Amino acid sequence: MCRILDMKLSIIIPCYNESKDIAKNVDIVKDYLKENKIDYELIVVNDGSKDNTKEVIESIPDIIPVSYEPNRGKGGAVKEGILNATGDYVLFMDADLSTDISAINQVVEIAPTCDLLIGSRHAKGSVIKKKQPLLRVFIGWCCRLLVNMKFHTHLKDTQCGFKAMRLDVAKKIIEKQLINNFAFDVEYIYIAKLNNLTIKELGITWSDDRESTVSPFKSSIKFFKDLRFIKKNKKNYLF
Repeated sequence: MCRILDMKLSIIIPCYNESKDIAKNVDIVKDYLKENKIDYELIVVNDGSKDNTKEVIESIPDIIPVSYEPNRGKGGAVKEGILNATGDYVLFMDADLSTDISAINQVVEIAPTCDLLIGSRHAKGSVIKKKQPLLRVFIGWCCRLLVNMKFHTHLKDTQCGFKAMRLDVAKKIIEKQLINNFAFDVEYIYIAKLNNLTIKELGITWSDDRESTVSPFKSSIKFFKDLRFIKKNKKNYLF
């Protein structure tokens, strides 16, 4: 049973070409959950990796490995994880553990007080242990400004890969989900806002992944295009 509340947490870790570190990082998460007596299921989603991530996650004990082809994008992987979840709440987090896993205890405490809990690198209480390069910091600032202006939100961070919600809410959201790329976070937030769901930000401890292969220019162009698509589909997001 959960140490703080009588609840089961479904943790979703989307991964793409993570064969090098995924087993080690999953073990870190499992050890933390067991030490803190949190009732959980751990769903690791292989998003059509080109390396042997599929074989690696299938060899990890006490998890639910999910794989598919071809690659869909992070949003597609999170959606697949939610489809396989059976807990009371779902939490998705990055495979590189860029968000310190101590935030999981905060999720267990705070998630029942809102519909969507967003990990934030800029909210009160957040700590950045390893900063991003200046270019990524600038792009991130521009993205936050644009999202808040376009969708009339007041969030300090939309793209941190650490978010939690009740499973029933998550199921409703993915029924409306149209985006499989990085802008899916914004889509989730917009769906929640349009349906008058409560959103809270959680300050987290975070470190930059210096080995990221994501191109800031290509991903930003796609992100901005997806934002226009999301805005145009407002009527399709109502429950």
